[in-house]
Amino acid sequence: MKIFDYILLDVTIIVMPLMIYLLYTAYNKTLSKEENNLIFILTIFSQIYFTIKYGHSLYKKMPLFIIDIPLLISYTKKSKPLIFTSSALILLYYYQYYSNYLIFTIIAEYIIYYLISLKINKPNTYITIFCILKTVFTIILNQKLNFEIINSSALLYIISIFVIYLLEKTEDMLKLHKSIKEIENDKQIKTSLFKITHEIKNPIAVCKGYLDMYNENKIDDFKKHVPILKEEIDRTLILLEDFLAMNKQKINKDILDINLLLEEVINNMNMLFIKNGIKLESEISEDEIYINGDYNRLTQVFINILKNSIEASEKNNNAKIKIWTQIDKENINIYVKDNGVGIPKEILNKIKEPFYTTKVKGTGLGVSLSSEIINAHKGKLKYESKEGKYTTVTVTLPLEKAI
Repeated sequence: MKIFDYILLDVTIIVMPLMIYLLYTAYNKTLSKEENNLIFILTIFSQIYFTIKYGHSLYKKMPLFIIDIPLLISYTKKSKPLIFTSSALILLYYYQYYSNYLIFTIIAEYIIYYLISLKINKPNTYITIFCILKTVFTIILNQKLNFEIINSSALLYIISIFVIYLLEKTEDMLKLHKSIKEIENDKQIKTSLFKITHEIKNPIAVCKGYLDMYNENKIDDFKKHVPILKEEIDRTLILLEDFLAMNKQKINKDILDINLLLEEVINNMNMLFIKNGIKLESEISEDEIYINGDYNRLTQVFINILKNSIEASEKNNNAKIKIWTQIDKENINIYVKDNGVGIPKEILNKIKEPFYTTKVKGTGLGVSLSSEIINAHKGKLKYESKEGKYTTVTVTLPLEKAI
């Protein structure tokens, strides 16, 4: 029971700083990228410190293998300064166990870990290789193979896989939440602009009405109406200032792998498919297909499309959503098809119109906003549907021309 308590304590020491970091970044909306990186560095250092201070080795004269988990997390983040710093701190810890082999450890072990990380991008594969090499080097340094070494390596592998999985899934949830939040913010901005436009029309209509009645021979009426005109003009100027303060939709393009973007969107939304009992068929190629686009904006588009497909299919006992791609000369076509309720023909013709919606709580801006984003990428957004049968959404984007 004591061994179980030690394992539980060690896992807590590793996981708790990570959870505090994720919770803090999730709820702090004003955090910059630099501040985020600084907090992550402090998190890794905290893990190393608490592990050395309060961690318990399961066996006497054996180092605490979980000290390497913060380093493995650093590798998943691909932060070279953090990798080198973490490696140095961990080597200082191992020095008390293998002081006579410190140079050997630096050259033959942790430099090898780093070189292997340059070739392997998949975290699970790297963790497996890391744990195997850790076992081999520990056997060499101890000049023997025993149960303690094998058991410690196995625990390192299991805990590392658990922690990395927990980190990835939590970050996926945060990304999904952030993307959905950005979509909602964009909808709110559009709605606000729509309301402001209507508000501006009112004072302009009042001014026009008084000007239409203006008679230069009636000075008294002129003096009476001028203050009203000034008041309405002032009101219009205030509304225009609010209008100009609104965030305009910005498209920041960069070269990106569209297949990788789609895979990440699907992974982030997987929990929604499972929750709604929807079967997802994904035929996304592993080939690298590059376009010139805004990663965040395109992510919003595909999240919005998939959300609509989920909502259209959630009452279907055999709900299914299929997503696939096809190269067409200089373009890539991304298809999303569901077997949901479908869209009536009269609605299909108006689906891209701003503020047109059949949803009780809808704003009618989701499809309109997506269409604007795709148009800004010189692409096309197309809807095909048969009521009660299916809906297919086709997103066409131009491929990046090879230099």
